[in-house]
Amino acid sequence: MSHCRPNLIAVVVALTCAKLAMAQSGQPPPAGVGNSADNGTDPTKLSSTIAVQHEHLALREGARSDTMKLTYTLPLGEQRNASVRFRVPIARVETPGLGDHTGLGDASIQFSRVFGLTSAHGFVAQGEWVFDTARRAELGSGKSVLKGTLVWALFLEGGNIFAPAVVHSQSVAGRANRARVNTTTLDFYCVPKLADAQTFVTIDPALSFDWENGKHYPSLAVTVGRALGPALGGNAQVFVKPTVFAGGERPGDWGLEVGVKVIGF
Repeated sequence: MSHCRPNLIAVVVALTCAKLAMAQSGQPPPAGVGNSADNGTDPTKLSSTIAVQHEHLALREGARSDTMKLTYTLPLGEQRNASVRFRVPIARVETPGLGDHTGLGDASIQFSRVFGLTSAHGFVAQGEWVFDTARRAELGSGKSVLKGTLVWALFLEGGNIFAPAVVHSQSVAGRANRARVNTTTLDFYCVPKLADAQTFVTIDPALSFDWENGKHYPSLAVTVGRALGPALGGNAQVFVKPTVFAGGERPGDWGLEVGVKVIGF
């Protein structure tokens, strides 16, 4: 029965959002809807992006990981309401008593589609395939994983954005000696509109459920970024993103990600 719960959650959210979308006029929003700056914080704005990010995670029992993520996103179509994203991680994991190892992690490709966009809200559907490309067990899941995401972005008064999402990850193939992946995350993403247009902040509380192991835990991530100016035909920015995990079933204690992006080239 536990394996059915994430599928039920995804179906209920999808049907609810689809009903809301059909109730709207389907007209594109006027300029200035939501946080109008194209800084990557509005999930309904799909822009060409190159990003280099480094993430450090303090895991349980003294383990830790460092991952360098190389990401390229390309909008599709004249309306730019779809995109494809490629990501390649280079990971280093240190485990007490087992030493540390560095190598290629699990690479992925993600497709996104924006629909039902109005002046009040928009929806984003994403499908991602995470490949079992890690050569060492500690650098990846050992499984090929399909990840589905549905985002409902609400454009609030004053230019603020609230974009709750449901994300479900399910392993579909991989090594028989590795645990199956079956997780759901409820994400409550917020973007406050700041007076300084060169600075952006996102607040991202989430609740994650690991159905395979019967565990769940909350987390909170806050991103603070700053525009640097024109670069490579687009706009460059830097950001820092601390994350904290809570609860006795959490996979780690805290994380810190820093990165640089070029958007809209």
